[in-house]
Amino acid sequence: MSSDRQAMDSNRAVTGAEGSGSGAYVVRRMRWAETIFALVLMAYTALAVLANRYAYFEWDLRLARWIQSLHGFGFDSLMEWISIPGSGWTPFFLVVAIGLGLFGARLRLEALALTSGVGLGALLNRFLKQLIGRPRPSNLLLHIDGRYRLESFPSGHVMFFVEFFGFAFVLCYVLMKRGALRTAMMSLLGSLIALIGVSRVWLGAHWPSDVAGAYLAGGIWLFITIGFYRRLKPTGNE
Repeated sequence: MSSDRQAMDSNRAVTGAEGSGSGAYVVRRMRWAETIFALVLMAYTALAVLANRYAYFEWDLRLARWIQSLHGFGFDSLMEWISIPGSGWTPFFLVVAIGLGLFGARLRLEALALTSGVGLGALLNRFLKQLIGRPRPSNLLLHIDGRYRLESFPSGHVMFFVEFFGFAFVLCYVLMKRGALRTAMMSLLGSLIALIGVSRVWLGAHWPSDVAGAYLAGGIWLFITIGFYRRLKPTGNE
C-alpha cells in the first residue's frame, strides 16, 4: 500500500510540474504576443502621424521609381493580375463565396470570423483613409496606371489581402492535415500577401509608405480577429 501511495504521489508531482511548465509557456507566449502587438501599433501610429503631415517621403519616391522600373517576361501581367482580387466588387464576392463555403462545410464559427473580420476591416480602412487624408501619388512624379478616388493611406488592397488571405492562411494551418496540399495552399496565400504591396506601388496607386502602413494596420486587425476566433473556438478538452 505504501509503495502504491508513493507512486500516486510521484505521478501527481510530475503532472503538476508539467501543468505549471505548460502554464508558464502559455504566459510567455502571451507576453511576447502582447509586446509584438504593442510595437506594431506604435509603429503604425508613428507612420500614420507622419503620413498625415507629408504627402510622401523622399525614400517613397526613390523606392517607387525603382519598383516601377522593374519589367520582364510576365512581370507586368503579374503585377496587374495580383491587384484584381482587391478591386471593385471582387472582395465582396470573394468573402461571401468563401464564407458560404465554410458555412456549408459546418465551419460556422470560421465563416462568421472571416466575414465579420474582413467586413469590419473594410470599414476600418475607410475610416483610417479619411482620418489621415493623404493624397494619392501624382502623375507628375510616377506613372499612374488607372484612376483612384479614395485617399492613399493606408492601402485598401493591402489591408484586404492581409485580413482575408491572412485569415485563410490561419485556417489552412489549423484545419488542414499536414502534407503537400496544405504547404502549397499556405505558400500561395503567403505569396499573394507579399506581392500585393509591390503591385500597388508598381501600378502607381500608392506610395511604399502607404503599403507599409496597410501591412501594419492589417496585421493588427488580423491579430484581433484571430484572438476573438480562438476565444470562441471550443477546445478539445471541453
